[in-house]
Amino acid sequence: MRLRWRTFIRIACAGAVSVMALAGAPAQAAGGTGTYALDWHRKGETLQYRSCGCADSCWVAEVKNQRTHQTLAILRCDCTRLLARVPARPGQGVGPSTPEAEQAPSCAAVNESDNKPRAIREALEQLLGR
Repeated sequence: MRLRWRTFIRIACAGAVSVMALAGAPAQAAGGTGTYALDWHRKGETLQYRSCGCADSCWVAEVKNQRTHQTLAILRCDCTRLLARVPARPGQGVGPSTPEAEQAPSCAAVNESDNKPRAIREALEQLLGR
């Protein structure tokens, strides 16, 4: 069976793209952890946490409605600053257009606390006015 030159090039390019995609996948996932739940004492809501690197100094915590999966608040550390997104009015969700505000120039108060999950929960409760 004879392959045409164009067919050969297409197969070779498709194979190269597949190899590059597979090679890049572990690199993207290597910096963080999966998402897991932290204690949250409000019925119908969950507090989810995931690390994104910097030896657990980069992380994201989100309060979500369990039924609708709507994000109600986000608190995150970018390895340096503590940032948050909360809706303008209670009951609204957080979307991509919700502005992010710096809560502190450092995440040390949370990251270096004796109970980091509790510190995250208390910061989110305060942000949500609870």
